[in-house]
Amino acid sequence: HNATKPKSKLILEQIPDNLKKQILGISVLIFLILTFGIGPTNIFGLEQIIQDKTDYFFGVTIYFLDYGLLSLIPFFGAMLNSKRTEFKYSELIIDILKILFWTILLFIIGLYLLTFIGKPSNPLIPQYLITEPIFLYSTIIIGIGISIPFLFTKPKKKSDEINEIGTEK
Repeated sequence: HNATKPKSKLILEQIPDNLKKQILGISVLIFLILTFGIGPTNIFGLEQIIQDKTDYFFGVTIYFLDYGLLSLIPFFGAMLNSKRTEFKYSELIIDILKILFWTILLFIIGLYLLTFIGKPSNPLIPQYLITEPIFLYSTIIIGIGISIPFLFTKPKKKSDEINEIGTEK
């Protein structure tokens, strides 16, 4: 019975096994496409468009760890979905889209913050060159974006779990 299982084993228990394998496959495929298809870039290859719109050049390199986090968004969506009382494909897709939305929003906010904290202090360096103030800045911002939906979703206990926890066998 579920009361003796560790909490970590309960997280993805309600998601069908074939879907777990598909999510893993999709995550691996996304990682391979990002790593070998796009490769290391400045802001996913959008640096010219962003520079034209903002007049800033962001020296933020996106690569391995960022791609790893981004490719795990379907997995994180499944984890978020497992907090619900029952599994539904439509809710899984909504959870994945929620995480993707928050990740993109936080990344944009992170770039905006860089315009204040990433400017060079040396007056000989042009002020339109923006760099990361700390190593892994983009990875931290992406991670915060992924974690925000988890803060807003409260875990819901199933009625049989409540009964098993409340009674002694």
